Amino acid sequence: MKTIMQSFLPWILYFVLVGPTQHQLDFAICAATFTALAFEIRSLKKGYILSWGTLIFFCFLLISVVIFRNAFIVKHAWVLSNGTLAFIAWFSILINRPFTCQYAREQVPSEHWHSPLFLKINYLLSAVWGCLFLLTLGLNILHITVANVSGWAYEISTYLPSIAGAWITGWFPDWYKRKVDKKS
Repeated sequence: MKTIMQSFLPWILYFVLVGPTQHQLDFAICAATFTALAFEIRSLKKGYILSWGTLIFFCFLLISVVIFRNAFIVKHAWVLSNGTLAFIAWFSILINRPFTCQYAREQVPSEHWHSPLFLKINYLLSAVWGCLFLLTLGLNILHITVANVSGWAYEISTYLPSIAGAWITGWFPDWYKRKVDKKS
């Protein structure tokens, strides 16, 4: 059974491994790209939007940063990564395939896949993730352009939205179903 958090593994590795040196950045990009290929092969074959977006992004970084040493991409990698995640979430909603549906279908019986409740929950969850990624993107932009704050406060503030997203993904579906059942 595939969970959404497993598909975030390349991103998690990237964010944990990346450091201030070019060597650390190269290693983080290579590890994330390898992970996106090796551990997401089934999801890629199934056409999971998050898996494909992840692979495309890290291949882009591999080519532009590791091979061509593009300084602009290096400088703005955090902005680009969170912008990509926000794009993936909102694009999936725009094409009427909220990315969370693909993971929920692995845990929910097929007779519920087309129910209005199932679809609404997944549109809402994908939108929550999209908003959280936009929040992190905003923090990254603020960090670069205005505050240039470094240290633990900035680091924590950029990880909190993803932690909140993981918690909401686990909590929200059951809560929302109970809320709907009470109204019925």
